Amino acid sequence: MKLQKNTLILIAVALSMTGLVALFEMQVSPKQEAAKEEKQKIFAFNSDRVQFFTVKTPEKILTFERVYARKGGKSSWEMKLPVQAHASQASVDFLLDRLATGKSDRTINITAAQLPEFGLDQPQATVTVKLDNQETHRLVLGKTDFSGRFLYAQANPPEAPPQNSAENLPVLLVPFDFKNAVQRPLSEWKKAEAPKTDKPQKPSPTPSPENQ
Repeated sequence: MKLQKNTLILIAVALSMTGLVALFEMQVSPKQEAAKEEKQKIFAFNSDRVQFFTVKTPEKILTFERVYARKGGKSSWEMKLPVQAHASQASVDFLLDRLATGKSDRTINITAAQLPEFGLDQPQATVTVKLDNQETHRLVLGKTDFSGRFLYAQANPPEAPPQNSAENLPVLLVPFDFKNAVQRPLSEWKKAEAPKTDKPQKPSPTPSPENQ
């Protein structure tokens, strides 16, 4: 009887442990996974909240503004610099989608003195966005990493380099297609013009015998 009693106790303990593990997996584990996913995201805003953005490269500066139709409230994008023109919706959406949904593969810490090694002292592009609540966010894109699959980047870095050159700075590895999103010729940022169609010429009336 004593053996049976001990066995029952062990079974009860095992069942309790199983229940605790199941509870952990159902409640705690999903929260940890969600937190992990959130840490991997570069920014935490939706693309439809962006009202204005700038793309700065060593060659040029481009600025874009969201405009709304008077009727229906539908929005579109206008290029303000370097020329005023209707913007390509596809090119704008491609960049803003990357900013809103893009994730960092991993984060490394470097010092301010190491910024040139990663191309972040003279970046290949800097994207600055302004949201509908006047928040601004900035992504600085540096060199391609050794694998050729990622770019070194900084999200919302300080405007001025830190005074302490040994201070750690977080550097992200972001997908390479960010380069494709910003390094476009000016023509691809503009909305394609609709092809002009020549109006068909009306045939000249054939003279009737009475008019000859």
